[in-house]
Order: sequence, then structure tokens, then C-alpha cells
Amino acid sequence: MRHFFLQISKLLISISITISAHHALASSLDLPDLARYDNERSLSNPSYVLGQYWFRKINGSRGLIEFPPAYNYLRQAIADLVPNTGLNDKTIELALLNSRQMNAFVIPGSHLFIYSDILRLINNENMFMGLLAHEISHLELHHYQRSLENQRNEQAKSLLLLLAGAAAATAGDSETTSALWLGGLANQQENMLRYSRSHEQEADRRGRELLQQSGLPTSGMNDLLAGLMKESMGSNRIEFLSTHPLPQSRLSDSLTGEDQQSILFQPSSPSFQFFRATLLAYRAALESTGYQSFLRRNINADDEYYYALTLTQLLLHYNESALENLRRIKSRNEFTDYLKVVIYLTVDKKEEAQSIVHNRLSFAPEDLTFQYLAGQLDRDLSYLQASDSQLNYQNRMVYRHNIAVAQQQNDSPYALFNHALLEFQYGKELPAMNLINRSIRQSSGTKKQQMETVKLHLERILEAQKREGLD
Repeated sequence: MRHFFLQISKLLISISITISAHHALASSLDLPDLARYDNERSLSNPSYVLGQYWFRKINGSRGLIEFPPAYNYLRQAIADLVPNTGLNDKTIELALLNSRQMNAFVIPGSHLFIYSDILRLINNENMFMGLLAHEISHLELHHYQRSLENQRNEQAKSLLLLLAGAAAATAGDSETTSALWLGGLANQQENMLRYSRSHEQEADRRGRELLQQSGLPTSGMNDLLAGLMKESMGSNRIEFLSTHPLPQSRLSDSLTGEDQQSILFQPSSPSFQFFRATLLAYRAALESTGYQSFLRRNINADDEYYYALTLTQLLLHYNESALENLRRIKSRNEFTDYLKVVIYLTVDKKEEAQSIVHNRLSFAPEDLTFQYLAGQLDRDLSYLQASDSQLNYQNRMVYRHNIAVAQQQNDSPYALFNHALLEFQYGKELPAMNLINRSIRQSSGTKKQQMETVKLHLERILEAQKREGLD
């Protein structure tokens, strides 16, 4: 027994040294202030720098969904909620990811991720708004910053126990030493898990308030948690060892509040139904040969089913089948028009594609989604301007539009420049800086000055990342 404790003591000494060093480092750095930032999207905000860094890296993954109408819907849905939050900057960056995992989460600096598979569970708009309210509440309540503070506090408490163990060791009581060390580490881990679970329940409660303040029914939150409970049935997961409370606990907590109904809010708008069908189409593409049965199990309405089926076939490069099923879609909206244009471009039916794009732009000349598509079709178009007021997915459309226009005009430097910006958006900083340097060397005049200004901005971002240890 004494030999066992001697060995475990040696191991824990090394752990204690690591924890002590980490604690000293954390104390020497300025942790993010829990007070509101004047600008949550500023490079002076460590949370934003960290969030943007990982947001770009994740956007560079193969799982990123690139379908602008889906982002347009999501942006509008969030706009129904954020005015009632305490966030100083109401801008939330968005990323849709294709995955077999059922998840949604936020990261620092106001960045929201939604996985396609969670739309299997969420089959109406009330539930979806409940999910958004929950995730936005994490941002409003500064859970990331508070977790950092709690981590530092837990490390401090563990350090005291480790020091007490060291004192016991000098007195020759090795078993007391080991018990104190093991107890300290276990206590730290349990407290961190409990703290994470409390954040989830806090976000549930604040999410309900946010729905009420936005004039939306709170039943969506209950339906979401009931769905999670059903999904988790048969799981052996123990709440004590989880960062999330069991769905049963969260549902019980949520039902303690009174529901609010709104006669102004329809359970599921057509836009939501096609948003859901879009994400399920991407998810179905992961099934390969089983994609049709997957869609039939999860989508009831025929029109949305044929829309999703057509999109899935396009993703799987079954172009002729996609073109055939395209004729079975009866609805006419942003989602279906965008899909038709992409398919027509894929099968080289440019006249059909141009007809849809021109019709759209005749009614909404500033519609960025169809301006972007116009760049793939028409000649003699002007360049579009990216801006900080636009979300990343909107700027990606701008860059692709500009690349297409530059290639049509044989303007190689400007094509390189926009390709560099697109690469940077995908977290590929080194290739991006190489491309932008090439574009500057090949340019002159006003365009060169523009490129140099943008390069300075990108360098400031890289400096901020280095300052946060993200280089």
C-alpha cells in the first residue's frame, strides 16, 4: 500500500507542478473582464480574437455548409431575438456545419454554430427559436468569461489542497498526502462540471425570458427539451459526470414557468420549413445510398421533400436526377430559386439561370445572394464591396463575385486579392498573406492602395492572435 501511494504521489507531484505553473500563468494574464465591452467585435477584446480565430478555422473544414438562403433565414431569426438582449454589439457570426452529431453551440466573440443533424429533432419553428434563445443567452450571460474565472478559482482551491498534501508529506504521512491530492483533483473536476451544468440551466431560464420579451411562445423551449429527453432515452450517461444536465432535469426546471402564447407567431413559416429541408438535405448526403429513405423519414410535406431530394442529389453529383426532380418542386421562393440557378449552372443551362437571377434582381437589386450568382453569369458587372457590417458568409459571396468578375475582365491581381481574402476567411492565414503580397506586387494606383490597407488590417488581426497565443 505504501509503495502504491509512493508511486501515485510522484505522479501527482508532477501534476501539481503543472497546475501551479498554469495558475501562475493565468494570474499573470488579464482574464476577460466580465463587464460589457464597448465593442464586442474589437481586436482589443480577447474573447473576440479567440472566437474569430476558431470561427475561421472551423469555416475552413469540409463540413461547412455553403447555402446563402439558409444563412439569410438564420440571420433574420436571430434578429428577432437579439434586440432584447444586453449584448452591446448585436452582430452574431453564423456557421452551419454538416455532421451526424446533434449539436449547437456558441464560442467567444458572438459566434454561433448549428449542426445539420439537430434539425432531425427540431421539426417546428418554435423549437428552433427556443434553441436560438438558449444559445444567445450563453453569449449574453458571458458564460465563457465566467468559466475562465471559475477555472482560475478552482485551480486556486486545488493548489491549497496540494500544498496541504505537501505539508503532510514532510511530516511523513504519505497516505494523508495522497488522499488530499486525490481529493483536490476530484473536487476541482466535479466543481467544473457542476459549474457547466449550472450555465446550461441558466441559459434555459434566460432563453425563456428572451422568448417572452421577443413576443414568441416559450413552448418552443419546452418542446426542445422534451425532444432532447426522448433522444437521450436509453443512454447510460450520468449527470454527475456531464457538462450538461440530463434533459429530464432541464425539462422539469423549464416547466416551472408559465407558457406564453402569441397569436402573431405561426408555428412554422415556409422559410423555416425550407431552411430545415436544406440542412436535412446536406445531412442526407452523408448517408450516400440511404439518402432517400433518410429524407422520407424526416420530411413529411412533398414539396419540401422533393426540394431536399434535389439538393441532396446535386451534392452527390447526380446532376441529371437533380434536374429531373427540380421540375417536381412547386414552391417559388428564395431557396428554390437559388437551387434552380445552381443546378442550371451545373448542367450548363445558362439562359434558364439568367432568367431567374434577372427576375430576382429586378425586384430586389441589392439582393446580395442573387448579385453573387449574377457574377457567375453576366459580363461587365461591377465589383462588390465587403464591409465589417456584413457577416462572414456575406463577405464570402462578395469575394467569389469579385473573383468571377475579375477573371472575366482579365484582372489577375484583383482576382488574387479576393482569393486571398477568401482564404483568410477559411483560416488559411499563410496562403492568404502570400496571395495578397503577390496581388500588391502586380498592382498599381487606387487598387494597390486598397490592397495595402486591407493587408495592414489582416496583419493587425494576426498580431492580436499572437498576443493571445494563437499564432
